[in-house]
Amino acid sequence: MAGGSLTIGPARASSGTGRLILLGAITALGSLAIQIIVPALPQLAQGIDASAAGGQLVISVYLVALALGQLVWAPIADFHGRRPVLLAGIVIFLIGTLVCAVAGDLATMLLGRAIQSVGASSSLVTGRAMATDTAPAGKAAAPLAILTSVTLISPALAPAVGGAITSIGGWRALFWILAALTLIGGMLAPRMLPETRPGDRVPQNPRRLIGTYWRVARHGGYLPLAASNALISGGFYTFLAASPFVLEAAGATPALAGLFYSGVACAIIGGTLCVPVILRRWPTRLKTGGSLALGTGGLAVLAVAATGANLVGLFVSMALIAFGAGLTGPALLAEAIERQRERASVATSLFGTMQMGGAALISTAAVRLAPGPQLELALIGVLVWLALALRAWAGNAAGAGPTA
Repeated sequence: MAGGSLTIGPARASSGTGRLILLGAITALGSLAIQIIVPALPQLAQGIDASAAGGQLVISVYLVALALGQLVWAPIADFHGRRPVLLAGIVIFLIGTLVCAVAGDLATMLLGRAIQSVGASSSLVTGRAMATDTAPAGKAAAPLAILTSVTLISPALAPAVGGAITSIGGWRALFWILAALTLIGGMLAPRMLPETRPGDRVPQNPRRLIGTYWRVARHGGYLPLAASNALISGGFYTFLAASPFVLEAAGATPALAGLFYSGVACAIIGGTLCVPVILRRWPTRLKTGGSLALGTGGLAVLAVAATGANLVGLFVSMALIAFGAGLTGPALLAEAIERQRERASVATSLFGTMQMGGAALISTAAVRLAPGPQLELALIGVLVWLALALRAWAGNAAGAGPTA
């Protein structure tokens, strides 16, 4: 390929949308590996003779490895190409999934989860990079929105699907199904996903790599954009920790709570699906629309926190925040990498690491320090408004230039 890009094996370039859908589906496997086992955690912990705290480690270890793995895969993808890294990640994810499926104790399960997550982190890096490599300058938000829309389908459906599968076939069936889906993705990827890395290969020794991350972080506006995204994600993790108690206080049944979460997830998907449409018709209004939805939802959730548990008010406020996040998330990443495409993988991986790591820290601190669910809800509104302030600051720091 031109520009020194590396291509491995025969690959037929698929249509842009088809390629993005497959990329999104492969990336969604990493999210599915979290969401689908949540309703099965008690049975899983019992099956490997672990305590409730040990069962929670099945999630925690995965999230930590997911954040750190992105930092490792990014320079490899920039040097060797996106496609081989994506394919290697699929194989690693499959190995980890099989280890989890046969695990008989907590140590083996955590090992499998760590391997799984390392594989999943490669698709997060390469999926976003491949989605933006071929996008015209200033147009990266549209393919990222399609990628995000496909990826977000899994958290909308996975908890209900995971609960049903566990009831029928037990918790191990979840990992066997994940393995089957991974095999399908592994068979389609070599045929449908060509190499997209632009430019020549640049070797990355540890010192050079640290310097590259440092240059990416110092680039005008990058850190406040990444921090803004982390704050929004932290707000959602805090919502997931606080909302079950608020819903219970409001008299919601488990079935109604499931519909509540699915509705919020659908609002995020709706927001991401609107991004390409807005960019085609009103490209200058994307940022304003996302900020308006986020800001209104932030004020609404503050009102809910101040007035007490209100199921309708909480749903409306979180749906607004979710819709705004769907509009804003792809645009934030596009803004962060648009001005340094030669380091797109590194910029993407650092962005993802800050999102996952920051959100985990924020939500953990909120749950441990806030005295009750109402204050945790209030914190969501504060986090959203802090995110908006940081995005405005990022615009000032970056100065004039392409926008998403």
